[in-house]
Amino acid sequence: MSEALRIRVVRSGGVAGMSRRGVLDLPVQEPSGQQDPDWFTMAHQALNQLRSIQEPAPAPEVRDAFIWSLNIDGEDHVVPDRLLVGPARTLAEHVITLRGARS
Repeated sequence: MSEALRIRVVRSGGVAGMSRRGVLDLPVQEPSGQQDPDWFTMAHQALNQLRSIQEPAPAPEVRDAFIWSLNIDGEDHVVPDRLLVGPARTLAEHVITLRGARS
């Protein structure tokens, strides 16, 4: 693991077909003081959750649905919108709404 935990998120699809992107770098060592919420812990929870997602058979495409591409500390995951829940969704939505996130 590097000095920072890097999280990259791309959300594509939707009615307009536009992509939103964001990047978040979190220090490996938590800074003094409590973060609310603790994004570093949430990133690890999200990564564990993403690793456990198993889709048994290709589901029919949902028209205008989002597809999420998440890279957490170099590990890539592509997830349909309906399977992105819990800490992974919270983290992904936070990252793409950060100031400076690009469309």
